[in-house]
Amino acid sequence: MTATVSAPASSGNIGPGFDILALALDLRCTVSATRAVEWSVSHASGFRPENGQEDMTLSAAKAMSAEPLALAVSTEVPLGKGLGSSSAAAAAGAAAALKATTGSIDVDRVYDYVAENEGHPDNAAAAVFGGLVGVTPDGVPVQLPLALRWRIVVAIPDYQLPTAEARAVLDDSIPRPTVVSSLARFMALLEGLRTGDEAVLSAAVGDELHEAPRAGLNPAAGALINAAREAGAAHAAWSGAGPSVIAFVDSADVSDVATALRATMGAGEVRVMDVSEDGLR
Repeated sequence: MTATVSAPASSGNIGPGFDILALALDLRCTVSATRAVEWSVSHASGFRPENGQEDMTLSAAKAMSAEPLALAVSTEVPLGKGLGSSSAAAAAGAAAALKATTGSIDVDRVYDYVAENEGHPDNAAAAVFGGLVGVTPDGVPVQLPLALRWRIVVAIPDYQLPTAEARAVLDDSIPRPTVVSSLARFMALLEGLRTGDEAVLSAAVGDELHEAPRAGLNPAAGALINAAREAGAAHAAWSGAGPSVIAFVDSADVSDVATALRATMGAGEVRVMDVSEDGLR
């Protein structure tokens, strides 16, 4: 039996939603799993682990299956760009292994595995369950409403920013005024995304918990965020740990925002994306 499962890319944080908010996007990692005499994995697309890097798909499949599987991986999610590539790979690999060996997928088991091993429950939740999702202090995913008004434009530079490097510069303690301002921005972010109120969503811009400390690692992010907002985006933020930037835009402003991002970024790709309402598929 061959089982084929895909999981979406995701944009974590979205500004002040650090480590607790993510949005599933319509780039997908697809894994096919077939019973075999020994473990193997092949990658059909250009996005694959470099030599010496852990193959997240293979590790996830082995965690779900005691018997060997032949895995075939094809992904649209670029690596090291802040688009949840490892969460998508792990979720698809784990789910495909379960489907091939048991005939069904335990989505809660897949989520628990990805969240624990990735250390990013926000991206894990988006990859498994789709849509806009938050995570409670106990790690429980919560589906959140997103106004139909918002279109998603993502600027994807042609360089990588490893998550481990981005996390290494974060502060261990946060001043109280910074926490308060971050909570206020987070409230504006959730309400603006929910209601489609542009003025409220615009109040969520900026972040002192993770974007500001990381600014030196990715100076282009600030320029991209400013360019998106000046062109009409209601909100723009780092996508995950970067270097990509995500913008929430009214339909009428999509072309202007995409043009402004292309002109500001230079080398790289700007994509208008749909939200993936499906997680595992």
